Formats: sequence, C-alpha cells, structure tokens
Amino acid sequence: MSTHNQDKISTYFAFPMSRWRLYSDFKDGKNAGGMIEYVRLFTIIAIIILLIACINFMNLSTARSEKRAKEVGIRKTLGSDRKQLRTQFLFESIILTCIAFVFSMLMVLLLLPSFNTMVGKKLALHPETLSFWLGAASIILFTGIVAGSYPPFIFPASTP
Repeated sequence: MSTHNQDKISTYFAFPMSRWRLYSDFKDGKNAGGMIEYVRLFTIIAIIILLIACINFMNLSTARSEKRAKEVGIRKTLGSDRKQLRTQFLFESIILTCIAFVFSMLMVLLLLPSFNTMVGKKLALHPETLSFWLGAASIILFTGIVAGSYPPFIFPASTP
C-alpha cells in the first residue's frame, strides 16, 4: 500500500513585495484581502462623514436664506434670472470648499511632523504629483456641488 498521494498538486506563485502589507491574506492560493479591508472601511467612513458635513452645510445655507432674501430680490430687480442666481450660489459654495481645502492643507502640513513623531511612523503628503491635484480637485468640486445644491434650486424659486 502506497502512502504517496497523487491528487495533491503543489503550485508556486510570485507575489510582489509592494503588495505584501495590504494584500497579505490568501485562501486556496488566491488573494482574500488583508489590511486593504481596513483602508476600504475607513474610506467608506470618510465618505459618510463628508456627506453628513454636506447635509449640515445645506441646512445652514437654508437657515441663512432669510437673510439673503433682500440680496436675491435686488438681484432679480436688476435683471438676474434664476440660472444666474443658481450659478452664483453654487460658485459661492465651491469657493468656500476651496478655502476649507487650503486651511486643511495648512493644518496637515503643520501637524503631520508631530503626528509622525507621536505614532512612530513616516507618513508623507505628495502635493507635487498630478494625481494628488486631480483627486483634490474632484473632491472639492464634488463637495462644493453637493453641499451647495439644495439652496440654489429651492431658494431662488421661492422668491417672486
């Protein structure tokens, strides 16, 4: 009787070292996750927090709309139409988002060295890359449009 089993096949595969940290779990020779699951989880949490902030901004803008009624009335008297008012409100929201981005970048640049010392890691920000600026621009536009979308489409229509 032979103890040698012919059914088992041994396979080898190459896995790049650059992926060892995030994609380290394997099942049956296939990648099954790893630390990338935490990255995805925190990304989803960040998106939810950003959407909550956008809804909060919408609520604050709607609450302030009474104070802007005089401005909207004067603009309409001077010949502005609804499209111009909507564009103005959206543009103001995007400008506020840009200002918030500048302040957040300054805070990150100032606090990152202290944070790296505190956690014992070497995190870095690479604002010289094109992908950083494309990502930042898309987040700024998305946030500005979502946060400023409700008041311009409701408020100008409600005034005569």
